[in-house]
Amino acid sequence: MAFLAVGMTANAETIVNDDEEQIENKGGVELGKGKDDDDRWSMHIALGVNIPTGAPDGVEFAPFRSWEFNWTIAQYDYTPGKSNTTLSAGLGFNWRFYTLSGHKNGFVKANDFVSVYEIGTQLDDFSSSIHTTALTMPLLVKQKFSKSFAVSLGAQLNWNFYACTHNYFEQGDRETDEYVKKIGQRPITVDVLGMVHFGDFAVYCKYSPMSILKKDRGVDFKSLAVGFYF
Repeated sequence: MAFLAVGMTANAETIVNDDEEQIENKGGVELGKGKDDDDRWSMHIALGVNIPTGAPDGVEFAPFRSWEFNWTIAQYDYTPGKSNTTLSAGLGFNWRFYTLSGHKNGFVKANDFVSVYEIGTQLDDFSSSIHTTALTMPLLVKQKFSKSFAVSLGAQLNWNFYACTHNYFEQGDRETDEYVKKIGQRPITVDVLGMVHFGDFAVYCKYSPMSILKKDRGVDFKSLAVGFYF
């Protein structure tokens, strides 16, 4: 990542518009600008679909019932001089949901280990998922090629301070939500993040190479997410 940042910065002045002015740094909600317009503060949100990967045989997830929401409360964007390269660092929150496919299998915690078992058919509309909440720090390098096109690469650091399993089912007219906490999530994880910007919004892809749960605490799986970033 350091080599990428240096390379982009070294070549940034060769990519300028016809007026040799800095291409405007769009995207997100602007919270404020610096004195020389080289830096600014912004806020961003992202919504995507989670695609769990690497799960053991017999454990299947439903991607379109697994999703994530990311809220970068404050992001510092620095664009030196007439450069079209922007360096960013932010702070925010991330919520992720991983839902099992079908309506028969569920996450069950026993002896401090989270496994997947077949619940049976005696419950109606059964749904089982893992929820995580994290404090996040995105670190990005954005290269602008025109006023409406740019590419960002970087990483997102996550402090996963909360996680639980959630089982929902119906029994007759009664709906039940069961939450189990302290499921052994990895406290610190790092995601690889890439974005393609089109004007004020972007399409992003984020891969989590580290398992969601500690290997001695639960079923092993990782996460790939794709979605929209504003």
